[in-house]
Amino acid sequence: MVKLHQLHKIAGLSAGLVILILGVTGFFIDHDKWSFLYTTTFKYIPDTVKKADTKLFEAYWIDPKNTQHYIVGGKRGIYESFDAGQNFDKMTSLQCLGIRSENAEVFAATSDGVYKLVNGEWKQYALGGEYITSISLSKQKIVAVVDKHLLVTLQRENAKTLGETVVAIDASKLEKDIKLSRFVRDLHYGRGLFDGDVSLLINDYAAIVISLLAISGYFIWWLIRNKKKPALTRKLIKWHANMFAIVAIIPLIILAITGVFLDHSKALAGFMKSVSVPHVILPPVYSSLTHDIWSVDYDGEIYRIGNRYGVYSSKDLQTWEEEAKGLAYRMIRKDELLYVSGMGAPNRLYDGKWSILPKTPHMFRDIMFQENELEYFAPCGHCTQSLPILNDATLYSVLLTLHDGTFFAEWWVWINDYAAFALIVLSITGTLRWYRKKRNMSGIISNR
Repeated sequence: MVKLHQLHKIAGLSAGLVILILGVTGFFIDHDKWSFLYTTTFKYIPDTVKKADTKLFEAYWIDPKNTQHYIVGGKRGIYESFDAGQNFDKMTSLQCLGIRSENAEVFAATSDGVYKLVNGEWKQYALGGEYITSISLSKQKIVAVVDKHLLVTLQRENAKTLGETVVAIDASKLEKDIKLSRFVRDLHYGRGLFDGDVSLLINDYAAIVISLLAISGYFIWWLIRNKKKPALTRKLIKWHANMFAIVAIIPLIILAITGVFLDHSKALAGFMKSVSVPHVILPPVYSSLTHDIWSVDYDGEIYRIGNRYGVYSSKDLQTWEEEAKGLAYRMIRKDELLYVSGMGAPNRLYDGKWSILPKTPHMFRDIMFQENELEYFAPCGHCTQSLPILNDATLYSVLLTLHDGTFFAEWWVWINDYAAFALIVLSITGTLRWYRKKRNMSGIISNR
């Protein structure tokens, strides 16, 4: 029978390197706002990385006065074309999360505030230094969302701040069950436990701990095998099995299990969407969602925000009512029509009443009119629009494909699955060994 320490060693040696890759890449992917992830690029990488890089585009705008003039924005920056997308030039390296236009004025939500297009150049308009995740324009106001949390209302004429609002939806209106598919993603991506950055920090802690444990575990094995520096080996073993590692076990097991579900999200889609998680057992974040504003719209009278439950509206920014169910990933207004892109939910249209948008791409990022035909911009799916041709890929896309395994091959997902299983084995055997050691030490002390 395999002893506990042998099982721990087998799991660590066979999967430690993959676990290390998952821990390091997961840490950086969780912090997808960091600019260096997009300004650091690589040329000699697999095609799967370049394909992943096209998903970083967030916005598409065609000049209604010059249909040859395109502007495309994304995490890598903003690009411009004057020949209907045949050639693009880079305008700025700022991350762009959305482009909105109205009455011949064009604004962008960026990683450094709201910018305005002035004489062919992007000029900072308001909220410098803030990470703007969504904006909406009306004739007199601009509503910007700062880091999915704060609604800032600006006077459009002079960029004066009119007010700042933390959206506080009455908890009784959030007493809803949620699909397992959404819950699994929220947990894995660091937004499924507590509001704000707490869930993310828990993921960070787990990622750092498992990365250090993987490195130290290999080093201890090498020292023991080669019978080198016994004093250092004993110190490392004592450091390797510590309370900090024990505390990280629960989030590590959660990440391992949810990671397996996400590895096979297509195959398990039917099951995960058929299972509802009752609100009574959901973590605290689902009763507040103050840091969960994915999109915003303001039509001059009614404010609307999209969160993981659906679309909520308010006339005074104080009392919020649900209008439509399902995560509202993007809200894009074209005159009197409001287009809503769903994430794990149907796409919708509001024209005075809500209706489903049939046969539209899932999670579209933007819409535009070409030759009076409405087109959807969906870089995650089948994209029909011209995009900048880039001969390299960002560090973010390298890390992302390393994390999901597509950097290596499609079948690598099974390697990740094994690493997740090994991580659970390491967590259990490591805890038992730590407990036995503590119990033995307590027995020795008490006998004295």
